[in-house]
Amino acid sequence: MFQRAIKEINAEFIAEEKYLDSIRRVVKESCSTGGMSTKDTSAVLLAIEEGATNIIRHAYLYEKGTLRLRIVIYRKLLAFSLFDTGRSFEPQGNGKLDLERLVESGRKGGLGFYMIQKIMDSVEYLSSPEFNELRMIKRISRPATEAGPLLRRMSTLRMKFSVWTFLIVALIVGTAFYYINSRSTLEVQRHLDDTVTALANTIAGQASGYIINRRSDVEFDELLVSYVRANPMLSQIVLVDSAGLIIAHSDDIRNIHKSYHPPEDVRRDLIGGPQRFERNQSPLSYLILPILSGEKRIGQVHVTYSSAQIKELLVNTRRAILFLTGALLLMGIAGIYLLSNYFVTPILKITERVRRYSAGDTETDLPLEGADEFFEISRALNDMTTRLSRDRRNVIERERMAKEIEVASQIQKTLLPRELPRIKGLDVEGFYRAASLVGGDLYDVFRLSEDRFCLVVADVSGKGVPASLVMSMLRTVLQIYADKATSARQTLLMANEYLVKNMPPGMFITVLLAIYDAQDRKLSIVSAGHNPMLYYEAGSNRLSSVNPPGMPLGVDVTLERDFASGLQEMTLNLSPGDMFFMYTDGITEAVGRDRQQYGMERLSRFLSSKCQGGQTESLTEMVQALADEIDNFSGYARQADDITFILCRVGIGDGAVSGGAASHHLPTTSVRDESGSS
Repeated sequence: MFQRAIKEINAEFIAEEKYLDSIRRVVKESCSTGGMSTKDTSAVLLAIEEGATNIIRHAYLYEKGTLRLRIVIYRKLLAFSLFDTGRSFEPQGNGKLDLERLVESGRKGGLGFYMIQKIMDSVEYLSSPEFNELRMIKRISRPATEAGPLLRRMSTLRMKFSVWTFLIVALIVGTAFYYINSRSTLEVQRHLDDTVTALANTIAGQASGYIINRRSDVEFDELLVSYVRANPMLSQIVLVDSAGLIIAHSDDIRNIHKSYHPPEDVRRDLIGGPQRFERNQSPLSYLILPILSGEKRIGQVHVTYSSAQIKELLVNTRRAILFLTGALLLMGIAGIYLLSNYFVTPILKITERVRRYSAGDTETDLPLEGADEFFEISRALNDMTTRLSRDRRNVIERERMAKEIEVASQIQKTLLPRELPRIKGLDVEGFYRAASLVGGDLYDVFRLSEDRFCLVVADVSGKGVPASLVMSMLRTVLQIYADKATSARQTLLMANEYLVKNMPPGMFITVLLAIYDAQDRKLSIVSAGHNPMLYYEAGSNRLSSVNPPGMPLGVDVTLERDFASGLQEMTLNLSPGDMFFMYTDGITEAVGRDRQQYGMERLSRFLSSKCQGGQTESLTEMVQALADEIDNFSGYARQADDITFILCRVGIGDGAVSGGAASHHLPTTSVRDESGSS
């Protein structure tokens, strides 16, 4: 059937759910060895864990045993087999599971096997008097591209060390260069302003003498031209008298005796301080100084000057410095890369040792070599791994139990509603009892608007603290999205979109959600792979099951159709006296003394008998009667699954809220029709 096997792996585990992590670890390493993609590996882990969980809960429900895992790696596929010696899923020994029967029964096991068949390329269940085998095959789809050698080298610790060191040094050098350059530019501009101010004062002093002595226009012109020629930074000098007429102009002598107008961006009243403006997109500076004769102002000096030559010199110098700095940085990064070998190589050896230890290699020691610090680190790590290997199993078990006990009470409080809302015309009773310290079931009733209320019953795959945490997240998500959504179906669509991205891999949730409109007495129902709701119609005295199609929440696996297309919503028009019952499979899968499950048939008979007399019997009495019925059936044996349900009855008139639950159950809150009494 197959080509020659590359590798075969056999492992045996105690058939308890606390060893599922060990099974996942073996499966994950085998998929990695076979070259399976990350996406396919996640799907396989989901299928294997679901198969193992169902075997543990079904095959070894009444006894302890072992679960043997065999993995055979071929070039193009992996073959997984789970062996057990407990009860068979197919007592007749049929090699093909009847998935339709399992799914229609409403059991999570059926949904789990349905999902396994969709994930795996081939699924067979073989049963014999000696053992049962769940055989699954998954073909290997090779990734299209892999990172090239250059990209792999770029991600090494040595390269990261070198690059980050270079970036830090470059940042420091760049910051220092920016600071020094900014300060230098300001200093050069300030020095230029001081120089031009001194020249302008000198010109003003000489011009004062010229004006008093009534020198000729030619002499004034020669004075200004001589200063412009001797100082390249001066662009223009203009002398004006007290009336604003030009005495001398360095650019054009024809402007003499005309009225002078400074550039538009220059303020005439700002005297003694440089002003900045642009001409033909060139930055220029402007300075106005008075021409004095004693204390009397007899004119002004207008000086226009440019820092272009100095800035050009600065730019050239800056380029040279940048080039030299870049060359030195490149030489530095090469030196850093070579020097990093001394520091990084011992770290890489330590990292590789830690990686081997996490993969199960507890025997190989690190070589005691290198500098004194690395020598001590290697020796300390060897001692640590030796001690961890000796105590690892006991420590993990103690920590797991301590954490579960620590958070159990807090998680349980978040999963159960503290107080249910008062609903006009509807009596509500809720019941919850966990199978262990913490459970994975949820029920909730909360208000959406004045007349609309949301009722939820849900069950997460798995047990313990992880299931409780997921249920806590689900309750919050549903309360947020139910308030935003316009229908029950849209609520689950929005919740599923969030849960697929945020739920741990290998987990899913079945949900039955109903939205009750107290004004119109309409009940909108949507189911995400959950047990059917039981509906009693008072007018016809008939009990029926309501089960809109839908798949569980949080399943990030491609099936025949996506979640949205398979999710449908149903609406019931309720009448006074009608009742409906929402529950989890902890009721129907409760096991009696004869090892038979309580089942849907017994539950339907019980509810039918109670609903017929429901007008005189209170919901609290009916809830207690159902709890007693299950306890009597199971003989008060330890329950295997959480028991959760909501029982509702449509009232005849307006009512009041009251009620409670039996003392031997976990605390519950009940709501009754406002016309009743507490």
